Amino acid sequence: MTRSYIVLFVAVSLATACSAQILGFTPTSAAREFWIESKLKAIPTPDEERRQHRIFTQEPHTAGSKRNNELADYVAAEWKKQGLEDLVIHRYDVYGTNPKSAELEMIAPTHYQAVLRETPLAGDDDSKNPAISGAWLGMSISGEVTASVIYAHSGNPEDYELLRKNGISVKGKIVLVRYSNPYSYRGFKALTAQREGAAAMLVYSDPQEDGFKKGKVDPDGPWGPEYHIQRGAITYDFMVPGDPQTPGWASVPGAKRIPIEEAISAPKIMALPLSGHDAKPFLENMDGPAAPKDWQGGLGFKYHLGGDRVKAHLKIEMDNGLNLITWSKAASAAPSCPTNGSSSAIIATPGSSAALILPAAPPA
Repeated sequence: MTRSYIVLFVAVSLATACSAQILGFTPTSAAREFWIESKLKAIPTPDEERRQHRIFTQEPHTAGSKRNNELADYVAAEWKKQGLEDLVIHRYDVYGTNPKSAELEMIAPTHYQAVLRETPLAGDDDSKNPAISGAWLGMSISGEVTASVIYAHSGNPEDYELLRKNGISVKGKIVLVRYSNPYSYRGFKALTAQREGAAAMLVYSDPQEDGFKKGKVDPDGPWGPEYHIQRGAITYDFMVPGDPQTPGWASVPGAKRIPIEEAISAPKIMALPLSGHDAKPFLENMDGPAAPKDWQGGLGFKYHLGGDRVKAHLKIEMDNGLNLITWSKAASAAPSCPTNGSSSAIIATPGSSAALILPAAPPA
């Protein structure tokens, strides 16, 4: 998924006489890195970090959104106040993704309307923010399908091979897969489901890997509560990185763009994340062979592979298209290294700042 950015500092040095060790660095470069990092770590105070963090987490700020571009302008203004020179705000026209709506209901053997939202948490006012979106995965296509639901474990190629050995085809069906058992990127799960001919992919967080089976859940602990949803993008950027429509060149205004249908990294499948709460009724009602021991989970019943018993109706509407994103970059002369007096430049370049909901930034 396309993202705009905050701050990653890179120090560029000509020489130093310091002596230190960091894996992957020469002793000379490592010493300079230690020195720069010590200078940077001395800048923020806990109170200032708390204030800045709040600025970035007050409202959702997906890539290309008005709020995310406002934050890029804010970063630039802060750098300017701090004395960084040669400040530049880059603007790009990037193929982006945002949700419009999503509906999921089980229509057989019983009826269940998926919630597709987190419930507010006690003591967390942000979880009540009406601007928080429902469940969605970046770069899913829009579409509508009514089909049988099959449990495909972690959604990796070997899982579909096991289904085939049990006489189960997922072609034209909805596959239900889970995060982290074993781990694989959700985009790879989507690509695998697409290659297998599935009509759509649902991906959920099982409490066996992220929930009460691991320990206390939020707000009392670090693990995911019953209704938590893991959003994210499913872009096939492990195949071709960057904007799907500009493979290998920058997405500057006026750049050549290939049709999205021809873009290798653009998914061609509907995909939606679920909470464990929403996944439970589908899994609980499945027929077919019992799932292997290592496919079982923490929802409190025996998992089955599925067949034709569980049927669902899924409708996803996305707003995928060009978005304007902004990216702040600055450079400034750095103080001389105290050990040898050599000078260098500090370049402030971006780490990811876009977030699907309220985080300051996803890990990057």
